[in-house]
Amino acid sequence: DHDSSESETENTIMEDEIVTSEKFLLLIDQLTVDQKHHLSIKDIGIILERLSSKILDVERLDRESESEECYNWTIKAIIRGDVLRELGVIYNGNYYAISEHPGYKEESEENNEDNEEEEEDRL
Repeated sequence: DHDSSESETENTIMEDEIVTSEKFLLLIDQLTVDQKHHLSIKDIGIILERLSSKILDVERLDRESESEECYNWTIKAIIRGDVLRELGVIYNGNYYAISEHPGYKEESEENNEDNEEEEEDRL
């Protein structure tokens, strides 16, 4: 009896060690010469499913029209880790990128944002 309860505790601890954080993510849905249709909710679901090792759970989806050709999807999600580097997915022959939503980054990060990006480019 005693042994089994101990192993259960170990499992719980291991699960807790996975760092997760809540983030607002941005997926830009841009029409091009080859891409004539916008993504549907179902398409977004499939794309997020493919990224499920990194994006663990999605709480909310919002779509804003930047223009007729360009929609911005804001995705409120739980991610693995505390930073999401840009994720790219090829879907129906088109490339889609998901990154942290710049509009929702903490102010402290915004001040350093430019420097960080330049450093990453050099790496």
